[in-house]
Amino acid sequence: MEADRLNSPSTSVINLEVLGHQLQFSQEKNCRKGRFCPSKLKGKRVIELGAGCGVAGFGMALLGCNVITTDQIEVLPLLKRNVEWNTSRISQMNPGSDLLGSIQAVELDWGNEDHIKAVAPPFDYIIGTDVVYAEHLLEPLLQTIFALSGPKTTILLGYEIRSTSVHEQMLQMWKSNFNVKLVPKAKESTMWGNPLGLY
Repeated sequence: MEADRLNSPSTSVINLEVLGHQLQFSQEKNCRKGRFCPSKLKGKRVIELGAGCGVAGFGMALLGCNVITTDQIEVLPLLKRNVEWNTSRISQMNPGSDLLGSIQAVELDWGNEDHIKAVAPPFDYIIGTDVVYAEHLLEPLLQTIFALSGPKTTILLGYEIRSTSVHEQMLQMWKSNFNVKLVPKAKESTMWGNPLGLY
């Protein structure tokens, strides 16, 4: 990348604190192609599974989506705090702006019908990062994704392969139930591990 393009309208900057240090990352923006242009996402319903600290869900909210970010009860206090803190920070830095869609954090145990009903499916997008790591979670995850999706739902999962046998079982399970598209390594700029698009 040429030096004059590093701070151009086609780049965006992400600030992260890592081990007490403020780091800044630039990345190329591309809204001309694909489905992830804010004008195409504004108002879309998104649910994030196994959110952890909620980074992916907050990113979708910044694109104008209405996001429900979910995890198990023991993770919820941290997730809620992150949502409240970052929502407040965006509002203070951009008063009167509609930069942010909406985002809320709720409990969702995979396979729990009451939790699933409470989030009012179906969703336009179901997202998850690093949710596939153990064989016993594959079936509850699949049941939950079915219950949360409708005929036009797009499912985006990014994960790191920890076990080749779990990875193979998961791929077989997805391929027998969804139209699966693996994202090539060259296009993994926004997701970790092996992104998987399920349609």
